[in-house]
Amino acid sequence: MSLDPNGAGNATAERPPDSHELSMTVVEYTDEPDRCTVSPRGLSGVAKLSTWITVDRAVVIDLETMR
Repeated sequence: MSLDPNGAGNATAERPPDSHELSMTVVEYTDEPDRCTVSPRGLSGVAKLSTWITVDRAVVIDLETMR
């Protein structure tokens, strides 16, 4: 992965532009809401560390139920 001449990282450099496949990791807690971290598949390095979102498990729904 290369850096932009202006000093900004290019988080999409390792992922094809038409890739929309996501990966989800669920962390279960005893006294807190379970959390899900979602990120594009196939990333590594800086792109993997900077391209993700974490939400409460309660707000995640199955895609098939929405189609």
